[in-house]
Amino acid sequence: MYKHFNNIHMTTVKKANVDMHRVVTLSTVAAVSLYFLVAMVAEPIRALGASTDSETAVVRIILGAGIGINCDADGGGASSGETLALTGFSDSGDTGELNGTVTVGTNAVLCNVRTSNTAGYDLAWQVATGSGGASTGYMINQFEDTLTPFRYTQSDSTTAPTAWDATAVPATVAAWGGRLAESSSGHTAAPITWGADASSNEKWMAVASGSSVTIGRENTVTQEAGSNNYIGFRVEVGGSKIQPSGTYQATVTFTASVQP
Repeated sequence: MYKHFNNIHMTTVKKANVDMHRVVTLSTVAAVSLYFLVAMVAEPIRALGASTDSETAVVRIILGAGIGINCDADGGGASSGETLALTGFSDSGDTGELNGTVTVGTNAVLCNVRTSNTAGYDLAWQVATGSGGASTGYMINQFEDTLTPFRYTQSDSTTAPTAWDATAVPATVAAWGGRLAESSSGHTAAPITWGADASSNEKWMAVASGSSVTIGRENTVTQEAGSNNYIGFRVEVGGSKIQPSGTYQATVTFTASVQP
């Protein structure tokens, strides 16, 4: 009798050893990562849960100070280079004080100043040229004859106004000068004391030459229409002065600048 034994093939699987330390470490890292993920997700949710929230923004623009000047010398409207024609006379005479009678085109130039500067403006004058040739600061005719600046013998003739009288203009002198009229916007705060438009205390001055001199000032923004300043001019030829005939003139530059 034969007995048949089937071969039985047995496979043995080797079980890997488990590193418990590594398992614990990975578990810890996973837990920490999960915590931060939850925290990051939860924080916005908490903020969005508020009923109101506010932020601020500052809107800013810096505006520079602008200024403009327009002068009317002939009474026909403002334009640069116009001529103020004072009333002439023969031999000797005086065009006279303002005395409250200020007329643009007859005895005064009107300069309108407009500025947005909060500190206001300065109005200055300077005679740059005569009608030609030398003697800047003088009125000069076509033959180079001159009318001297008012009170020309004084060192402060262009910075200190004084009364127009026989002391300032002797009988042997022919002179010209100007003043800022009392009705001017820049009269009160002017760095120069001009006095009122009256024969008793009207003060005059030689127009500056070499460098400009401030004759009027306002310490605030001007009105929309600008501020009016009236600059009067005067000529006198003394009774004992032989002044050659001719057309005498000088170019006066008026400058408006913003105060710092």
